[in-house]
Amino acid sequence: MIFMQIIGLRLPLIKPGDDLVAILLEAAKGRGGIRDGDVLVIASSAVATAEGRLRKLSDVVASEAARRLAKKTGLDERFVEVVIQEADQVLGTGERSVLTLKDGMLRINSGVDASNAPPGYVVLMPADGDRVADAILKKIERKTGKRVGVILADSHIQPLRLGTVGQAVGVSGIQPVIDCRRQRDLYGRRLRVTFRAIADQLATAAQIVMGEGDERIPAVLIRGLPMRKEGRRISPKVEVKRDIYSGLLGLR
Repeated sequence: MIFMQIIGLRLPLIKPGDDLVAILLEAAKGRGGIRDGDVLVIASSAVATAEGRLRKLSDVVASEAARRLAKKTGLDERFVEVVIQEADQVLGTGERSVLTLKDGMLRINSGVDASNAPPGYVVLMPADGDRVADAILKKIERKTGKRVGVILADSHIQPLRLGTVGQAVGVSGIQPVIDCRRQRDLYGRRLRVTFRAIADQLATAAQIVMGEGDERIPAVLIRGLPMRKEGRRISPKVEVKRDIYSGLLGLR
């Protein structure tokens, strides 16, 4: 039986250029410090802010495409321009939202967010989530000597469901997906298609503590989880031709 702890880390307001790892380690001291086997889940917006991944909207010039989408969605046309620039593909629109494909993931507004960003700015997604997570992990392990995992998490909404869940947009140090196809069910039948999206599940668990507003808990330690790093790394991203929703979205 697994007894897992989710320990929130209250941080000061993150600013561009901050040493995020130093801030995280200092916050962790008051919660028992970093321990072997801990998984650190960090809000992608905090990581992006520290990296300087911010855009000042007053410096953005909206294109004709952005103006058209702004009229359809009710969004600021300069915000939409940033969304278009960040997107790999624009798939559709909704109320105050643009559905996009970015870095192999379905993202609302390309992950561009005006909430929890300085006034007049928007915060972008980290440029390469896995690379950034790996850099954070190596720095933590170098400073602490502890074996840990790192997940960069962002809010995500699912089709036909109200409300946000967590999604891992960068993972290092743990297996993000576990292949369960060798297991058997309660009646002895072998599982044939089941994978567990562990990193996404942990991102969602972390967001219970993180919140979405002014909680100022952009990171949590997850403690007591058996580490799964061995074997070939399984990416949580699915090729378009294998995805069950891709036909509905016109991606095939």
